[in-house]
Amino acid sequence: MTELEELEDIVGSIEKIEPYGIEPDFSSLGLEPAEVLGFLSEEELENAIKLLTMDVKNPQLFLIDV
Repeated sequence: MTELEELEDIVGSIEKIEPYGIEPDFSSLGLEPAEVLGFLSEEELENAIKLLTMDVKNPQLFLIDV
């Protein structure tokens, strides 16, 4: 008996198993809605991300002489 057949003996036919209606949300993908992150809109979040990633696109070296 294969592992699949053993599993089907326990839970029944795999084709007949139905999900409980729980759908993955954005947080399971590592993404949060803008409101959860403290932004008022998706546009505000996108603007913040652009500002945060600007240095990556245009790297500049700043030296501070103390």
